[in-house]
Amino acid sequence: MSHSDKIEKPGYHIRPKYDLHGMRRRRTDDHKGHVAAELPLTAMIDMFSILVIYLLMNFSATGDAFFMSKPGIVLPAAGNAKELMTAPLISFSKGVYYLDVQDPIVKLEDNTENLSQIIYALKQLETQIKAKRPKDFDGRINLQADENTPLLYIKRAMSAATSAGWSSINFVVDNGSKRKD
Repeated sequence: MSHSDKIEKPGYHIRPKYDLHGMRRRRTDDHKGHVAAELPLTAMIDMFSILVIYLLMNFSATGDAFFMSKPGIVLPAAGNAKELMTAPLISFSKGVYYLDVQDPIVKLEDNTENLSQIIYALKQLETQIKAKRPKDFDGRINLQADENTPLLYIKRAMSAATSAGWSSINFVVDNGSKRKD
């Protein structure tokens, strides 16, 4: 008996035009191996390792990344500086004042002369803090501006902060520890 005379058991012979390779065999358990796909664990471990290293390298307990958030601001150099505590931040850049608060997240732009929107937002923030934890309100605010900003704009931001009840004003400066000369 030759190979062509051999009788074979007929199988399922009606196939659709687009049949996934081996899908019918897997559904009927007529295959070798297992159904579950393998996870690419090596690639996932590499990805998480890179993520952890990135987060460790960029972590700052003092909030440096938060203070450096505005493009176009070159901080003034300081001969004597201390670390800033996280507090609401008023920034001045390119003719616009910005208010950034981390908890709750507030991002506000104000280009009015009297900074009425920022004053209103700071008063609301003060009442929210006092409602939650009255002893936690210390009136501390950080002020950030470019080193070439005219004094008038700095005074406006300081006046807005003090009129809203935030009287402890800290200036964001470059203490020179990160400069490469």
